[in-house]
Amino acid sequence: MSEFVDDLEKEARGRFVRWDRALWSAFLNGPVVRMGRGLASGDAAAGEKLLRDYMRLGAEGIGLGYMYPGSAGRENFFTLAWRDLLPSLLPDLRQEEQAAALARVWNLSENLESAPPWVQRLFCRLGSNLSSLEDLEGHLHTIANEAMEPPDKALGDTSTAQWVDLSQEDARFMPGEMHFLAPAVVCVHDRHRATAAGGRDAATQGVWLVKKPVLLGPMGCNERLEPATGKPSKALTSLAQRDPRAGDWYSTHHNEWRAVATMHTSQWLAVILPA
Repeated sequence: MSEFVDDLEKEARGRFVRWDRALWSAFLNGPVVRMGRGLASGDAAAGEKLLRDYMRLGAEGIGLGYMYPGSAGRENFFTLAWRDLLPSLLPDLRQEEQAAALARVWNLSENLESAPPWVQRLFCRLGSNLSSLEDLEGHLHTIANEAMEPPDKALGDTSTAQWVDLSQEDARFMPGEMHFLAPAVVCVHDRHRATAAGGRDAATQGVWLVKKPVLLGPMGCNERLEPATGKPSKALTSLAQRDPRAGDWYSTHHNEWRAVATMHTSQWLAVILPA
């Protein structure tokens, strides 16, 4: 196996300008070791072949820039899959299903590299809780369709409010201007770090506006936003009248299905949903 590893690295160094030797070493000493241990109880020859395929695809992902080191401050599904999901869950499948499952996860991960950043974040956040690789594509595509399609119920005369603490993701984050990425997904920009600087993206956070809102983390969005114009929605005005935490809005936005607001003196995001 050591000769295979050496040959694989040599080939990758020759093919990929972006080859990251440190990331490759971390991959070998962490996920590959865990995968090998998980496969040890099955057929030895089949397990070794699967482990080699996993390593070969991992090397491809590193070379193509699909896999990030933990220090990168980024999230994508490929890194989650090759670092955590596959070593934990692939050995649990029946041996005759493992190779096909590995190929499906590769295809899904590679396809997601061209998806909008917020879709990647959504898959990462919800995918980290997966307990099985069975029907992985169906499960994640159901989530994506739910996030991309307009919600079934529009805002009406009655509504409910949720409060989202954006400091959970970034203690420095001061919510400012916003824009919708999808009918129920909002991107919030930090009012003090709203422009990219020093090679870093602007400070942003995505939130999936479901019954229990899901924080999606940085959006990689460097769009320059103008201050919102127009009056707050009726639902936000009503919230300010009945909830002492609300009001003194910094920015408000709404569409047919959701309303959101940031405040001058708070790190919380107010979210209005249909009752």
